Amino acid sequence: MKKRVYIVDDEPKIGNLFTNVLVRDGYEVESFISPTKMLKALDESKRPPDVILADMMMPDMDGLELLELLNEREVKAPVIIMTAHSSVQTAVEAMRQGAFHYLQKPVNLEEMRALLERALDLYGAHKELEQIKDEQQAKYAIDGILGASDPIAQVRDTIRTLSDAANTTVLFSGETGTGKNLAAQTLHYNSPRRKKAFMEVNCAALPDNLLEAELFGYEEGAFTDARDSKQGLVEIADGGTLFLDEIDSMSMALQAKLLSFLESRTFRRLGGVEDLEVDVRVLCATNADLESSVKEKSFRKDLFFRINVVNVKLPALRHMGDDVLLIAKHLIGEFNRDLGRSIKGFTEAAKKKMLDHMWPGNVRELRNVLERAMIFATGSRIEASDLALARPGQLGDLHGDDASFHFPLGRTLKDLEKAYIRRTLETNDSSYADISDELGISKKTLWDKRKRYNLDEVVDR
Repeated sequence: MKKRVYIVDDEPKIGNLFTNVLVRDGYEVESFISPTKMLKALDESKRPPDVILADMMMPDMDGLELLELLNEREVKAPVIIMTAHSSVQTAVEAMRQGAFHYLQKPVNLEEMRALLERALDLYGAHKELEQIKDEQQAKYAIDGILGASDPIAQVRDTIRTLSDAANTTVLFSGETGTGKNLAAQTLHYNSPRRKKAFMEVNCAALPDNLLEAELFGYEEGAFTDARDSKQGLVEIADGGTLFLDEIDSMSMALQAKLLSFLESRTFRRLGGVEDLEVDVRVLCATNADLESSVKEKSFRKDLFFRINVVNVKLPALRHMGDDVLLIAKHLIGEFNRDLGRSIKGFTEAAKKKMLDHMWPGNVRELRNVLERAMIFATGSRIEASDLALARPGQLGDLHGDDASFHFPLGRTLKDLEKAYIRRTLETNDSSYADISDELGISKKTLWDKRKRYNLDEVVDR
């Protein structure tokens, strides 16, 4: 499709000249002798221009007034101002108000061609970015949080209410695999901050020193390998949202720095001396009981109160009744597209098997089970035998003939936890990340408990 150019100049000869040149260059051109007529055509047109060439000095309004009216209409097309030598300063002011650039009269045609190409490249990139953002917003529609049960309906209602509270800190809590990340992104993309960045960091995935550098950035020379300055996620997310997943795994020292930032919205890069201020919304997530962590003095009470302004609890799949079938139906549609299959649904026996299962891994487990079933299913519907579900007594995908766990009465909870973690590590050859997910704790917490209970003799991973 040809790129469309609007030309606005009160001298018809100039408009005709530029029109002839640009039509020969392959553009679709509309020429106007006044901004008023151009604005009328713009309001009535179903296809807006890709770029606008406008004279600075015209009888009914000048270029600055035209820019103001274009901004009111939210016209995204870049505007190139044409000006006489004596009005160059005014053209520079137009650029401050949003004009892409200016051409000095008499216009050099080669310069005009080059500037048009640059403007169109910029506009194309801008439209592509806007399309991506629109797709993200559609992907994270609030009604995209599936489920008809009361617990999930309450989650949607809460997110809908919080969408307008663009500065409120929110804590998402729930078991692993319940969709805390999805809920956080849904909140962001339905808030006034949706046009800015959504930056996520998993606090359990990085050691404390790297996590601090990732969050707050660093200056050149702050540590041995800091050869250049680097922005942190807090800075990059300015105007948008910062999502801190598994915040319970953050060290006490870093918790104190995070609290200071939340209170002041200012921070210093590592090795820096300048206080930097940002406007960012902070969302947090945890699968731990933070109130218990506060009592055990492994999480700061003041930080807990600061991030727990609103607590959105994501329900476990086993508490959502028939929603498991609703979500499974949606996932079948996804996997049909991704895997090139045409599975129509489930047999009644498969439905019963899914409803009877406890889903310790929640929606994440459901997705994994269905993906496997979709790959190996031989019929048009998923059979019960296609669903590789853990047996009662198993935790995820424990290996070995005896995956059950027995423990005598009369022992302490500490003894029980130690024995259960030992048994899980001994009978599961998955990675630490997978095992921590199955246990419902962070990888860092699993590592700490292994050290605390002297389980170093268990095979290292």
